[in-house]
Formats: sequence, C-alpha cells, structure tokens
Amino acid sequence: MPARRRIAQLFSRPLDSLQFRVTAALALFVAVVCTLMVLALFAINERLESDLLNGIIAHEMDELIAEYPHEGDAALPNSATIVAFVVGPDEVDTLPRPLRGLPLSEHGINIAFSNRTYRVATGSIGDKRAFVAYDITAFEARESMFKIVLVTAAFIVLALAVPLGIWIARISLKPINSLADHVGNLRPGDATQPLADRFDRYEVGTIARAFDRFMTRLDGFVERERSFTADASHELRTPLAVIQGAIEVLQQDERIATSGPMVRIERAARQMADLIEALLFLARDEAQEIHSRDASCDAESVITDVVDAYRPMLGAKTVEIAALEHCEIAAPRIALIIVLGNLLRNAIRHGGEDVRITLAHGLLTVADSGQGMTSEQLRCAFDRGYRAGPGAGLGLGLYLVKRVADRYGWRIRLASRPDEGTRIELRLARA
Repeated sequence: MPARRRIAQLFSRPLDSLQFRVTAALALFVAVVCTLMVLALFAINERLESDLLNGIIAHEMDELIAEYPHEGDAALPNSATIVAFVVGPDEVDTLPRPLRGLPLSEHGINIAFSNRTYRVATGSIGDKRAFVAYDITAFEARESMFKIVLVTAAFIVLALAVPLGIWIARISLKPINSLADHVGNLRPGDATQPLADRFDRYEVGTIARAFDRFMTRLDGFVERERSFTADASHELRTPLAVIQGAIEVLQQDERIATSGPMVRIERAARQMADLIEALLFLARDEAQEIHSRDASCDAESVITDVVDAYRPMLGAKTVEIAALEHCEIAAPRIALIIVLGNLLRNAIRHGGEDVRITLAHGLLTVADSGQGMTSEQLRCAFDRGYRAGPGAGLGLGLYLVKRVADRYGWRIRLASRPDEGTRIELRLARA
C-alpha cells in the first residue's frame, strides 16, 4: 500500500516537476536498456543455436558422404535424434513430403514432419541425394521457455523501475526539496537565516550561497523601500498640506476663488493628494495591512463621502446615486476611497454630462453617458501608463483600481462601446 500511495503521489504531481522528470528519465533508461538486452540475448541465442545445429548436421553429412560409398545403408546414423536418407532419382517419393523439394547442398533449414521439428542438411553421393535431419524439437521448446522467462524478467524489471525511480529521485532531490520548502516559507521582512551552512555539504550548496547573497541584497532593498515610504509619507504630505492651506486662504477672496487658475490649482492639488495617498497605500506591507484594525469599512458611508468631496469638481455635470444599500466590506476604508475616487474622476473627465452610481447586493457600479471606448482602449484600459482621449491624465487611474481590486479579491468588469458610455462593475468582498 505505501508503494501504491507513493506512485499515486508521483503521478499527481505536475508533469514538469523535477521529481517526475527524474523518475520518468530513470524508468525510460531502464526500459531502453532492458529492451536492448532482451534483443541482444535473443540475437545471441539464435546465432549460437544456429551455429551449433549447423555444425552438428554438417559433421554428420560429411561422415555420411565419406562412409556411404563403402558401407552402404550401414553408414546411415542410428540415433534417436538424427535421421538420414539416401535415395536415388526414382526413390524421391519414398521421402517425407517436406524433404522432396529441397535443393542440393542445403545446410541448415528447419523442416517439420512426423510431428517433430528437424534441422536438415542435403548433399549428393554419386547420383544419389542424401538428407540428414537433426531433431530440434527439444531445442525449440527450451528456446520458447527461454524467451518467456527473458520477457517476464524484463517486465518485472520495468515494473520495479518506477518505485525504484521514485526512491532514487526522493533521495537525490531531498536537499533541493528542503531548500525549496525553506525558501517557500520565507516572508518579506522576516529575518533571514543563512542557508549556505545547512546545505554546504550538498550540491545545492552553490544555489544556497547564491540565494544568501540575493536575500542580503533583497533585505537591503526592502529596508530602503520602507524608509522611502516612511519618508515620503511625511515629506510629500507636508508641502501638499501647505499648498492646500494656501488655496483655502486664497479661496476666501471671491474674485480669486472662481478664477480659472485657482480652480485648476485646487483640482491639481486634490489629484496630487489622491495619487500620493494611493501610491503610499499600495506600497505598504500587505500582511501588516490585513492584520490591522481598519480591515473593514461601511461602503455606503464611503461612497457618500467621496461623492460629496468631488461635487466641487462637477461643474455642469451631475452625479446620481441611484441605489445605495448598507454593505460592510472586507477592506480598509482607504482602499474603497482610492477605487471610487479614480472611477469617479475618470467618469467626470471623460464621461459626458451624467454619472450614475449604484451599490446593490455587494455590486458597485459606476456608469457614465460619455463617448465610450473602442475595443483597443478596452484591451489596454488597465495597463499602467495607458492614456487615451482628450484631457488624458497620467494613465494611472484604472491601473490603481485594478491593483486594489486584485489585492482584495474584487472582481472587476469593464463594458463600453463608442458613443454609448462606459460601465464599470466591482463585486466587493463582504466582511
């Protein structure tokens, strides 16, 4: 039973796994060697048997040709395994039927008569024809048994090749599997233990040392990324807060507040704040984020707050919340803010005069009545940096939406046709 279980486990592995390939290679090698050995033994057996039997009947024929002129029929062999005939031209009909049509000087042909198998040689003595037949029935039986035994042994070896291959592959690949398991359990940010000391006496020690060097560089990279994220969080937000504060002061003057430059400055500052918040959110450690206290939020309140925050950007456009139900989702509040903010900003910029938002049964939908998208634009819509149409931004909006959706397992669907508007659906994961 354990052997069956190991074989079942082997064939349940992917066909490109190293253990499967090693086992398959070993089994194939054994199959090829066994086949070649069986064929070689068959050929050697046939050749040895043929040479032996041909030598016996040739010797008997030579003695018969030498002694028959002097001794007559007394020279015919008298043995249980050898039969000889010497006939004249008019006595051919007295021979067993299979011998009658044989040519002269034939050395080594198998003929069956009288329920036996014979090795036959022919010759001539004067005007008479001579036949020597050696009974090889026992040889044929032993040869058949030899072939059966040889083929059976070959199949047994082939049957043993698979479990033997599994055992050899397991022993040979144990260090590699151990190294793979150890590497698979590593987590970004964890203190990495050197692998070279554990695997130095194996061939994979070279791989372990190379991986140690890589992990050392990776740890440095992770530490630099964390430092950058922490510094950027402060260094970018501080001047942005100063800019937004100055905008609020300037907006107190009614002449400046409604001017085109001020509107553009306020819009650019808001867009920069949203983009910085999104990038810093995506740069944070995912594991730390999942275990944080803010791992769920009320989608209804987030949608209301985001729409209210974007109303100053609407101008002549309208945003309608057609349906809004209570929905607790398994994601932090900032994640939904980033997604809905980017979707709403795209709809306001490219979506015509009307934007419609619904939240029902965990499905968030943002639809607009704008110019729509071509098939090429649909294909590239979520690519980083892809921009199309007048007033295109940095090409990060839908890319960030896709990143956040993938992180939290939200299924996203984009549907659009030219001159028919665009509709984006997000299936949110409930808490």
